[in-house]
Amino acid sequence: MSTRIDALVFWACSARIMWCFFYRPNRLPRSYVKWIMSLANVDKRLLRALRVLRTGEWSYIRGSSDYGHLLTSYSKDLGHPTAWGDPHVLPAYGGSMADAVWKNLGVQGRDGIGGLPCELVHAGVAAKWGLGESCGMNAVVRAVYAFIEAMAIYVPVHFLPILLTQPRSLLRIHRVIPALLSAMRSSAFLSTFVSSYWLSVCITRTLLFARLFPWISHDIWDGAFGCVLAGSLTCGASIWIENGHRRGEISLYVLPRALRASLPSRWIKGGNRGARIVERMIFILSLASLLTTASHRPDVLRGLSRWAFAFIMKKPRVDTGESNERQIAAYPPATESAIPEHAISSLLEH
Repeated sequence: MSTRIDALVFWACSARIMWCFFYRPNRLPRSYVKWIMSLANVDKRLLRALRVLRTGEWSYIRGSSDYGHLLTSYSKDLGHPTAWGDPHVLPAYGGSMADAVWKNLGVQGRDGIGGLPCELVHAGVAAKWGLGESCGMNAVVRAVYAFIEAMAIYVPVHFLPILLTQPRSLLRIHRVIPALLSAMRSSAFLSTFVSSYWLSVCITRTLLFARLFPWISHDIWDGAFGCVLAGSLTCGASIWIENGHRRGEISLYVLPRALRASLPSRWIKGGNRGARIVERMIFILSLASLLTTASHRPDVLRGLSRWAFAFIMKKPRVDTGESNERQIAAYPPATESAIPEHAISSLLEH
C-alpha cells in the first residue's frame, strides 16, 4: 500500500513540476530547471514560443507581431526553411487546407493535421544519427541519451554507500552485480520518464488526437492543455519501473519542489520574511524528527536516509527489524560462570 501511495505522490508532483518547467520556471529552483533542461534537450526559443502561445501572443490563427521571429530563426538554425516556423504560414487546423500548405512548404508526414512540423519539435535529435524524423525514433534516441546521463548520476548513488562502509566488498562480484543492476534500473526509470513525455507529446499533436479531431486548432493541441499537459500527466507513471523502496525516496525528493511550485508567488520570494521563518521551522522539526527516529527507531527509516543517519550517528549496524521474540530469546547471552563448578559443589555440601 505504501509503495502505491509513493507512486501516486510522485505522479502528482512530477506532473506539476513538468508543467511549471514549460510555463512557470520561476516557480522552480534554478538548478532544478537547469537539470531538467539538460535531460529534455529543448531549445530555449521553442520553450519561449510555447509560453507566448499560452498567453496568446503567438498563435497559429492570429499570427504574432512581436514573436514571429522566434521559430523562424530556430527553423533556419536547424537547416529548414524559415517558413516552417512562421505562425502566419503554418496551418492552424487539419484537413485538405493543411495538406495544401504542407505541399507548398515541402513538409512530409503531416497529412491531415496542422501545427508546427515535427522536425522542429524533435530538434533533429534522431536526424543527427541518420535515423530520420519519426516520432518513434525521436523517443528512442532521447531515451538512450537520458539513460547514459542517468547512469552517471545513479552509479555513484548506488556504489557510494558500499564504498564508504564496505570498500572491500566491491572486489566481490556478487556484491557488484546487484548494485550495478540497481543503478541500471534507476536509469531505466529516468530514461522512460523522458521518452514517455516526448511520446505523449507526439501522440497528442501528431499521431492520434490531432488526426481524430482536425477541426480543433493547434493553439489547443500545442497549448498548455494539449500536448504539454498530456506529457506531464504521463511521464510520472515511469516510477513503477523503480524499486519499491526507492519510490518513497524519489517521491520525498520531488515533493518539496512540487509544493514550492504550488505556493503563491509572494510566499516564495526571497524578501518574504514570514515564508523564510516557516521554511526554517519546517526544516528544524523535520531534521529533529529524523534524528530522533534514527536514534530510537532506525527500523522505520528506509533506503538512503536509513543508511545515512546510521552512518552519521556512527551506529555499528542498522537494525533490520528483528522480532522481539528473537531478541528476548537471545538475551542474556550464554556465558561461562565465573565460579568454578567444584567450588559451587563444595559450597552446597557445607
